[in-house]
Amino acid sequence: MRKKALLAAMMALVLLLSGCALIVKDEAVDNATEIIRMGDKVITKKEVKDQIDNVLYQNYQLHSMYGYSYDVTDPDIIAQAQESAVTALKEDLALTAKIEELGITLTDEEQEAVKNAAQEDYDYIVNSAKSYVEGADGMDEEAIAEAAKKMAEEAGYTVESYVESETKSKLESKLRDYAIKDVVVTDEEIQAEYDSKVEADKETYAENAGSWATAANNNTTLYYTPAGVRRVKQILTKFKDEDQTAIDDAKQKVSDATTARSAAQAKIDSANETLALEGDTDEIKEAKEAAQADLEAAQKELDEADKALTDASQAVTDATDKAFANLDEEVDAILASLDAEGADWQTIMDEKNQDPGMTGNEKGYAVAEGMTNFDSAFVDAAMALEKPGDHSGKVKGNSYGYYIIRYESDEAEGPVALDEVKEKISSSLLSTKQTEAYNAAKAQWVEEAGIKVDLNALKD
Repeated sequence: MRKKALLAAMMALVLLLSGCALIVKDEAVDNATEIIRMGDKVITKKEVKDQIDNVLYQNYQLHSMYGYSYDVTDPDIIAQAQESAVTALKEDLALTAKIEELGITLTDEEQEAVKNAAQEDYDYIVNSAKSYVEGADGMDEEAIAEAAKKMAEEAGYTVESYVESETKSKLESKLRDYAIKDVVVTDEEIQAEYDSKVEADKETYAENAGSWATAANNNTTLYYTPAGVRRVKQILTKFKDEDQTAIDDAKQKVSDATTARSAAQAKIDSANETLALEGDTDEIKEAKEAAQADLEAAQKELDEADKALTDASQAVTDATDKAFANLDEEVDAILASLDAEGADWQTIMDEKNQDPGMTGNEKGYAVAEGMTNFDSAFVDAAMALEKPGDHSGKVKGNSYGYYIIRYESDEAEGPVALDEVKEKISSSLLSTKQTEAYNAAKAQWVEEAGIKVDLNALKD
């Protein structure tokens, strides 16, 4: 369906771009019309239009992927695509000329690598095309492969096209290296960026330690630590599979009953609105009679839903109580081993813990008041511990089972040390400066290339 919509849109686009259909043209001559020139290099009308179509198609595909509309026949959208296409073509001419001017080439090894990569890409396309070969059930493997190869080549996929594309990419990469070779990041720039990030994080997290803890647990790079954050580790003992299933089933019944209750209440509200109508016409009387019947039926549905909800809620409680009871002996044994003389928390945790988030987590979870992405029972118990080294008893979680939590350390309030983030800041700044330098160089090369463009010819 989407392909048909695109085809129709593209056909309409062709009509728009071709101008007045009443004007008879020699198609070959028209396609060869010069639009862009740089020295003796010319880009024709057909090449420009092909590039515009390509831009429109790619944008259409991108918008469709996310469920957005993209009208390829809209004159404003076509104008934007034209500008993008012409800019890309001009840049391509200028970069190619600069590569030639600088004598940038590929080594024999690089050319061989390009050929191998191109062959791999082509083989992948051909293999993918095999599943689209019509009548493949009656063909042998060799015939299917030949048909797939023909499909790929008719669509413009050839080894030669991949070699050309990959060679162009490699040469432009070398040109970029040339353009950015002198770009560096100074200590002053790093310090300024560090100071800026520290201030930004201080403003964001100084009064929101819970958000800081959440970000830290998501491995976000942070530059300022607020007060009130601690690190904890845990030994999680999860519910038995059969107990978890029983809890989940009971919770689903709660959800179903809640939905049924909402639906019944909506019917009651609707019926009451009708019963509140003023007037004594036959239509109103009939509507009220029907509404009264609906109200009585809906009230019965509501009563049944309320009972189902009460029963389901009790079922959740009973299933959860049973699940915890089935863990008590196991968790009590873990607590006893933790309290034994010479006990090593880490060793016992590594052996008994069922939380994969603790694996390789040397510092432990960051926790603070106000966290919302962790089980509130976990956060409350973690924040109730008095000093590093203390551990909780068995804490009933709201979802998974029992927690045993150990208070590991406090996060020091204030800016993170520059040395800890210097490399990351430097790398980010360097990447940004290199991109800016290359973009500036490209713009300069395009300007110096003396490229001439006749957009009016596109309208003829």
